[in-house]
Amino acid sequence: MDKGQRKKLIVIAVIALIVTNILTFCLTTGANVALGNKVILNVDSTEMADGLKKLVSLKGHIDKEYYKDIDDTTLMEGAMKGMFESTGDPYSGYYTEEEFQKLMESSTGTYSGIGVVVTEDESATTTVVTPYKNTPAGDAGMQIGDKIVKVNGEDVSGKGSEYTVSLMRGDPGTAVEVTVLRDGQEQTFNLTRQSIDTPTVDSKVIDGIGYISISEFTNKTSEDFNAELENLLSQNISGLIIDLRYNGGGVVTSAVAVADRLLGDTTVVYTVDKNGSRKDYTSTGEVKLDLPMTVLVNEGTASSSEILSGAIQDTGAGQLVGTQTFGKGIVQEVVPLKDKSGYKLTNAEYFTPNGRNINEKGLTPDVAIEQNEAYKNTLNVPEDQDLQLQRAIEILKGK
Repeated sequence: MDKGQRKKLIVIAVIALIVTNILTFCLTTGANVALGNKVILNVDSTEMADGLKKLVSLKGHIDKEYYKDIDDTTLMEGAMKGMFESTGDPYSGYYTEEEFQKLMESSTGTYSGIGVVVTEDESATTTVVTPYKNTPAGDAGMQIGDKIVKVNGEDVSGKGSEYTVSLMRGDPGTAVEVTVLRDGQEQTFNLTRQSIDTPTVDSKVIDGIGYISISEFTNKTSEDFNAELENLLSQNISGLIIDLRYNGGGVVTSAVAVADRLLGDTTVVYTVDKNGSRKDYTSTGEVKLDLPMTVLVNEGTASSSEILSGAIQDTGAGQLVGTQTFGKGIVQEVVPLKDKSGYKLTNAEYFTPNGRNINEKGLTPDVAIEQNEAYKNTLNVPEDQDLQLQRAIEILKGK
C-alpha cells in the first residue's frame, strides 16, 4: 500500500470516528429530535458537525498541498493541543504519551533533569523559583528569578513551563543547554542531566525554634514533613516556622496531608466548579500542633502552598510573614487516557476555609516585610540577613 492510499484510509477512519462521536453525543445529550427514520439535529449539534467536517477538510488540504510530508499523528496531536490552548488557560493542556509520563514524574519526587522548580506567569514565561542544591542547575549557578528563554537553542518564550520542562528533562548523563534572561542579559548554561530525588523538606533548630522549609508538594512531602516535625519536637522547640517562600505548589492532597498534623480536624480548602458544585478537603489529624506558628510567604508562594498558608491563617493557627503571595487559586485535574497520553484541565476555583478566593490576588501576610534587597533573588540568605526569618523569630519570642 502506497502512502497516498494509507492517508486516504486514515482520513476515512477519522471521518467514521467523527460521525460516530457526533451520533453518540446527540443520543446521549438529547440534542436531537427523531421524526420517523430521520434525525433532526439542533443548532449546537449542527455547528459541531460542521466544525468537525471542516477539520477533516483542512487535513485533506494539508495532505494534498503542503510542500512537505507531515506525519498524521503530528497533525492529530496538534489539533488536540490546539483545542486546549484555545481556552487561553496556561495551566490546561493535552500531553502526548512521552510528555504525560514526564508530567507524572514531577509528582513522585524523582525524575531526571537539571534540578529546578519553575513557575509561569500570564505570558507563559517560565521562571526559576527554586534551583536545588547539589544539582546541575544549582551547581552551575542558576538563580531564583532567571527567566528560561531557550532550551537547546529552541526559543521557549511564551510556550509555558510544562513544555519548557519537557525539553529540560531527559536521560541521566545526557547534555542540555539552557539559556536564561537575567537582568536583561542572556546567560547560557551547558548542563548534564542527572537523576534528581527532589528534596522538598528540610529542617533545623534556630535559637530554640523549629524551622521547616518546603520547596514544593510531591507525593512524598507529607511523610517527610511529619518525620522532620517529630525530630524537631523531640528537641523541645518553643515554636515553629514553616517556610513556603518560592514554593510554587504541587499536589493538593499533599498540602492537605501536611495540614493534618498542624490543624487537626478542620476544612483546609474547598473547590467550586462552574456548576456550583462544592468539594471540601478536610484534615483529619487527631493531634493538633500545640505550638505558636508563623509561615514565611512571598511572591513565589503559589497554588498548594497558598492552600496551606490560607488554612493556617483562616483557622488562626499561625501568622503569615513576608510579602503578598502569587495568587493561583484554580485547580487542575490530571487525567490519563487509554493510549497513555493525557490532559490537564482547570476545572474549579478554590477557596480558603473562610471563603476567600485568592486567584490573581494572593494572600496578604499578617506581618508584611520585604526581604533584604541584597538577597532578594537567592536561596542562600544568611540567617542574620534574612529579614523575614528574623521577624518570624521575633513574633514567636513575643517581641
